[in-house]
Amino acid sequence: MKKGCEVLKEVGAQKIHEATHISREYVQAILHESFEGMTRVQLFGFISIFEREYSVDLSELKSRAEEYFNIITPQVNEENRTKVFLPSNKKRNLAPIYIGVAIAIFVAFALLNIKSINSKESKNTKVDNSVINSAKSNITLDIKDENSSTIEKVESTKEVTIIDDSKNEAISFKIIPRAKVWLGYIDLSTHKKNQTIFSDEFSLDPSKEWLLAFGHGHINIEINGVVTEYKDPKTVRFLYKDAELKKLNFEEFRSLNRGNIW
Repeated sequence: MKKGCEVLKEVGAQKIHEATHISREYVQAILHESFEGMTRVQLFGFISIFEREYSVDLSELKSRAEEYFNIITPQVNEENRTKVFLPSNKKRNLAPIYIGVAIAIFVAFALLNIKSINSKESKNTKVDNSVINSAKSNITLDIKDENSSTIEKVESTKEVTIIDDSKNEAISFKIIPRAKVWLGYIDLSTHKKNQTIFSDEFSLDPSKEWLLAFGHGHINIEINGVVTEYKDPKTVRFLYKDAELKKLNFEEFRSLNRGNIW
């Protein structure tokens, strides 16, 4: 009885690529046990797809892959699928603080003026009480006017903030594969790499910039409710930035990825 790898070699890398939508370069590397450039979750995901599609036993290949990763890298958590949540932007209402500060300033101003008036009283033998009352009345009116002005400014600021918030509505960034697909995604702010294999809807943080690589291009991508359909049996690569998606060739992807193919 032929071994699993022998069966796959007879089928050929091209036909396996067409049937599974796994990149031809990865198929050839696995058939020749060249595991460089692949991570544990990526490699074992591909092997599982081969076993399911061709009903072959690839236990020996899995064992050699396990030995390779035990030597080259420490054991890592194979389930590295990350859900990124949008941070909540809660803005404090600063109106009471502004009003309190304004009142404190004008009260201090009033006390200083009253103190100055009292000082003049001690120097003068006769003081017109009507002048003092008028001064106090003017101070009170000034405080009320300034408080009213401060409240109007705070309300105006509050209105501007609400308008700004309405302009910065949250957007969505979703990937809907039409067949099971491998995805490698890189956060360009940190260059942290993640990867997963999935067949259901997958979401990423739309406020970030991403480098994306797919095992095949039979996918739909939704950005803020607008869906774009792609039909490509080969590996496809994209740059997501400012709610826009740009398709990249191999050299463009490697340049943005600091010279790495992945």
